[in-house]
Amino acid sequence: MFDRLRALPTLLAAGGALLVLLCMPASAQADRAATRDQWSVPVEAQFRGCESAGWCRFWIESVDPLAHSLYRVRPNGAPQVAAEEPLATALRDRLNALLSDMIHQAKHIVLHNLHQLNDGTFTATVTVNGIDLATDPVLLEFNRKLHATAR
Repeated sequence: MFDRLRALPTLLAAGGALLVLLCMPASAQADRAATRDQWSVPVEAQFRGCESAGWCRFWIESVDPLAHSLYRVRPNGAPQVAAEEPLATALRDRLNALLSDMIHQAKHIVLHNLHQLNDGTFTATVTVNGIDLATDPVLLEFNRKLHATAR
């Protein structure tokens, strides 16, 4: 009986560790897709500003504390322009206006099909309050102007 009393703390510790592992959320294991550079599910993000180079910064909460949380994303449907092109500043300003929270206005931003490009930036379909950013009339006009000047 004395041996059983000495084994009790060890059994309690092992049982507690097993209970913690069983209660761990499954989302911690499925934060990212099987591929290294693409998420399998839409990701909620917080907007952190756009640059004239055509990408915007988004903060994404990660289960892994060592993972990056700030991503440079090129929104699908937004024109791809070089920072020195005349349209670049107007594009940056429009993206900032569409994605920024204004007074009394909270925007729910979700990145769909987020995946990494060769230059280290990411690309994704960006929705704001459920509406695809690519459907914005001003961005559509920017795309039309770019294609017209390319001819």
